[in-house]
Amino acid sequence: MASEVNVNVGDFKDRIRQEKNGGAWCPKAQISSDIKEYLEVDLQKNHLMTWTETQGRFGNGQGQEFTEAFLVEYWRSSLGQWITYKDSRGEKVLTGNTNTYLVVRQRLELPFVASKVRFIPYSEHPRTVCMRVELYGCPWE
Repeated sequence: MASEVNVNVGDFKDRIRQEKNGGAWCPKAQISSDIKEYLEVDLQKNHLMTWTETQGRFGNGQGQEFTEAFLVEYWRSSLGQWITYKDSRGEKVLTGNTNTYLVVRQRLELPFVASKVRFIPYSEHPRTVCMRVELYGCPWE
Protein backbone atom coordinates (compact mmCIF):
# COMPACT_ATOMS: atom_id res chain seq x y z
CA MET A 1 0.00 0.00 0.00
CA ALA A 2 1.26 3.49 -0.75
CA SER A 3 -0.07 6.93 0.05
CA GLU A 4 0.01 7.84 -3.66
CA VAL A 5 1.69 6.15 -6.58
CA ASN A 6 3.07 7.20 -9.93
CA VAL A 7 1.37 4.68 -12.26
CA ASN A 8 4.59 3.98 -14.17
CA VAL A 9 6.53 3.04 -11.06
CA GLY A 10 4.46 1.68 -8.21
CA ASP A 11 4.49 -0.15 -4.93
CA PHE A 12 4.38 -3.54 -6.64
CA LYS A 13 7.91 -2.85 -7.94
CA ASP A 14 9.47 -1.93 -4.63
CA ARG A 15 11.63 -4.92 -3.66
CA ILE A 16 15.41 -4.68 -3.28
CA ARG A 17 17.44 -5.88 -6.28
CA GLN A 18 14.36 -5.93 -8.56
CA GLU A 19 14.24 -4.05 -11.87
CA LYS A 20 10.71 -4.92 -13.02
CA ASN A 21 8.56 -2.24 -14.67
CA GLY A 22 10.43 0.85 -13.55
CA GLY A 23 12.16 -0.81 -10.66
CA ALA A 24 10.90 1.05 -7.58
CA TRP A 25 8.12 2.77 -5.68
CA CYS A 26 7.95 6.48 -6.48
CA PRO A 27 5.48 8.82 -4.76
CA LYS A 28 3.25 10.81 -7.08
CA ALA A 29 4.35 14.13 -5.52
CA GLN A 30 7.76 15.45 -4.57
CA ILE A 31 8.46 14.96 -0.89
CA SER A 32 9.68 17.56 1.59
CA SER A 33 9.63 18.08 5.34
CA ASP A 34 5.96 19.15 4.95
CA ILE A 35 4.74 16.43 2.55
CA LYS A 36 4.32 12.90 3.89
CA GLU A 37 4.22 10.04 1.41
CA TYR A 38 4.79 6.47 2.51
CA LEU A 39 5.29 2.91 1.35
CA GLU A 40 3.46 0.47 3.62
CA VAL A 41 4.42 -3.18 4.05
CA ASP A 42 1.70 -5.42 5.51
CA LEU A 43 3.33 -8.42 7.19
CA GLN A 44 -0.08 -10.00 8.03
CA LYS A 45 1.17 -11.09 11.49
CA ASN A 46 3.47 -9.67 14.14
CA HIS A 47 7.20 -9.88 13.41
CA LEU A 48 10.23 -8.76 15.37
CA MET A 49 11.93 -6.34 12.97
CA THR A 50 15.74 -6.10 13.20
CA TRP A 51 17.05 -4.67 9.88
CA THR A 52 15.93 -2.59 6.91
CA GLU A 53 17.43 -2.23 3.46
CA THR A 54 16.80 0.56 0.97
CA GLN A 55 17.82 1.14 -2.61
CA GLY A 56 17.00 3.80 -5.22
CA ARG A 57 15.44 3.37 -8.67
CA PHE A 58 18.14 2.10 -10.99
CA GLY A 59 15.63 1.27 -13.75
CA ASN A 60 18.20 -0.50 -15.95
CA GLY A 61 20.39 2.60 -15.86
CA GLN A 62 17.57 5.07 -16.57
CA GLY A 63 16.61 5.84 -12.96
CA GLN A 64 18.03 8.87 -11.17
CA GLU A 65 15.90 8.90 -8.03
CA PHE A 66 16.81 7.74 -4.54
CA THR A 67 15.89 8.58 -0.95
CA GLU A 68 18.63 10.29 1.06
CA ALA A 69 16.80 9.87 4.38
CA PHE A 70 13.64 8.23 5.68
CA LEU A 71 11.55 7.55 8.74
CA VAL A 72 9.97 4.27 9.78
CA GLU A 73 6.55 3.92 11.38
CA TYR A 74 5.17 0.66 12.70
CA TRP A 75 1.79 -0.73 13.73
CA ARG A 76 0.52 -3.64 15.74
CA SER A 77 -3.06 -4.03 16.88
CA SER A 78 -2.20 -4.00 20.60
CA LEU A 79 -0.80 -0.47 20.21
CA GLY A 80 -3.80 0.85 18.27
CA GLN A 81 -1.74 3.60 16.62
CA TRP A 82 1.25 4.18 14.35
CA ILE A 83 4.54 4.64 16.23
CA THR A 84 7.53 6.48 14.75
CA TYR A 85 10.73 4.49 15.21
CA LYS A 86 13.50 6.19 17.22
CA ASP A 87 16.98 4.92 17.97
CA SER A 88 18.54 5.01 21.46
CA ARG A 89 19.48 8.69 20.98
CA GLY A 90 15.91 9.60 20.06
CA GLU A 91 16.77 10.13 16.38
CA LYS A 92 13.86 9.48 14.01
CA VAL A 93 15.51 10.11 10.63
CA LEU A 94 17.46 7.15 9.22
CA THR A 95 20.21 7.50 6.63
CA GLY A 96 19.10 6.47 3.16
CA ASN A 97 20.92 6.17 -0.14
CA THR A 98 23.55 8.23 -1.95
CA ASN A 99 22.85 6.80 -5.41
CA THR A 100 20.32 4.69 -7.29
CA TYR A 101 21.99 1.28 -7.17
CA LEU A 102 23.87 0.59 -3.92
CA VAL A 103 21.90 -1.03 -1.10
CA VAL A 104 22.00 0.59 2.34
CA ARG A 105 21.42 -1.84 5.19
CA GLN A 106 20.34 -0.43 8.54
CA ARG A 107 20.42 -2.43 11.76
CA LEU A 108 17.52 -1.33 13.90
CA GLU A 109 19.31 -0.53 17.14
CA LEU A 110 16.02 -0.92 19.01
CA PRO A 111 14.12 -3.77 17.30
CA PHE A 112 10.33 -3.55 17.35
CA VAL A 113 7.34 -5.87 16.96
CA ALA A 114 4.95 -4.92 14.16
CA SER A 115 2.41 -6.29 11.71
CA LYS A 116 2.72 -3.26 9.39
CA VAL A 117 5.68 -1.02 8.62
CA ARG A 118 5.79 2.27 6.72
CA PHE A 119 8.84 3.74 4.99
CA ILE A 120 8.47 7.53 4.82
CA PRO A 121 10.96 9.35 2.55
CA TYR A 122 12.29 12.53 4.16
CA SER A 123 13.96 15.64 2.78
CA GLU A 124 14.47 19.19 4.02
CA HIS A 125 13.85 20.49 0.47
CA PRO A 126 11.37 19.42 -2.25
CA ARG A 127 12.74 16.35 -4.00
CA THR A 128 11.64 13.56 -6.32
CA VAL A 129 12.40 10.22 -4.69
CA CYS A 130 12.00 6.53 -5.41
CA MET A 131 12.86 3.56 -3.26
CA ARG A 132 13.03 -0.19 -3.02
CA VAL A 133 12.87 -1.76 0.43
CA GLU A 134 13.35 -4.95 2.42
CA LEU A 135 12.59 -5.77 6.03
CA TYR A 136 14.36 -8.42 8.07
CA GLY A 137 13.14 -10.09 11.21
CA CYS A 138 11.29 -13.14 12.44
CA PRO A 139 7.72 -14.10 13.36
CA TRP A 140 6.70 -13.03 16.86
CA GLU A 141 3.97 -14.79 18.80
